[in-house]
Amino acid sequence: VMGVKGTKPFFAVWNLSSNSVDKLTEVTADGYAFTQSDDGNVNAYLGQRVDQPNEVWAYARRRSPECLTNHNSQVAGWNVGKVQEITWTSSKDGTKIYGVLVLPPDYHSGTPHKTIVHAHGGPFEAWQTGWLGTWYEWAQLLASHGYVVLAPNPRGSQGQGAAFQEANYGDWGGGDFQDVMDGVDLLIKQKIADPSRLGIGGWSYGGFMTSWTVTHTDRFKAAVAGAAVTDLYGMSTTTDIAPNFLNEFFGNFVGNRKLYDEHSPMRWIEHCHTPTLVLHGDSDERVPTFQGEEFYKALQLLGVESQLVRYPREPHIFSEREHEIDSLQRIVDWFDSHIK
Repeated sequence: VMGVKGTKPFFAVWNLSSNSVDKLTEVTADGYAFTQSDDGNVNAYLGQRVDQPNEVWAYARRRSPECLTNHNSQVAGWNVGKVQEITWTSSKDGTKIYGVLVLPPDYHSGTPHKTIVHAHGGPFEAWQTGWLGTWYEWAQLLASHGYVVLAPNPRGSQGQGAAFQEANYGDWGGGDFQDVMDGVDLLIKQKIADPSRLGIGGWSYGGFMTSWTVTHTDRFKAAVAGAAVTDLYGMSTTTDIAPNFLNEFFGNFVGNRKLYDEHSPMRWIEHCHTPTLVLHGDSDERVPTFQGEEFYKALQLLGVESQLVRYPREPHIFSEREHEIDSLQRIVDWFDSHIK
């Protein structure tokens, strides 16, 4: 269950007839990775903290959770960024928006910092507090390089019920985009973010949000579009989840071509002036590689600074360690070279 405040609580149901339920509050757990002892008295699961990646934890009834493994002992010596929940109000309709804010280890209150918006995929996903230091979660890596990182959960995200999750149907790049911009505005108003040193990036739907953002505003100095959806019509006929996925958001592609086009970053490409790094796997069947390639080539034709890196053999979610490390290094280098 995703909590609305950026947490994923883990519940233990001991007796269905008596509705005996315990909520674990000490750790953030991966709800998809757990098991139970034969007698039902002990649960083992993957748990994490903001300063510790996934480890195996055990929870026995009426006892505190216990960490059983230490596969990432080196992390204990790292100076990681502070992770906290953040909320703001949408200027579009007053909806309360949640997100996660990661501050660099040397953060000084009152001094605006260079800031990256990290958009999540899905769109049926949500950022949560916990260990944000994986190949897909860039926040701690960027924080270690001095960045404030805003990880927003705009409308369309999990965590606030079905209506909120469906609020971006037929509206990718509309209310969700405004929700994110409102979050950035809040950080600027609070003197957390420096408006002259902003960047944005994300993967999959996060790549869509990135490519949409840079075709609709020039406020960001650099962008990283990973496995980005840039052409909804082309996506609707080529993805391995065609046609149902986009049909659910925009209706059947046969009779809604105009709607698909209006919400495609490619249709607004001439408005992009932001240096953009495009990353894509060569074997991506979810968001086919041409989606990133056409965005990159259009930027090249328009004279916009851009790079395209295609990773051999990689599907939508990378699996080769060398490629994961390479992509993270390129992300840091790209932001560092454009956001001084």
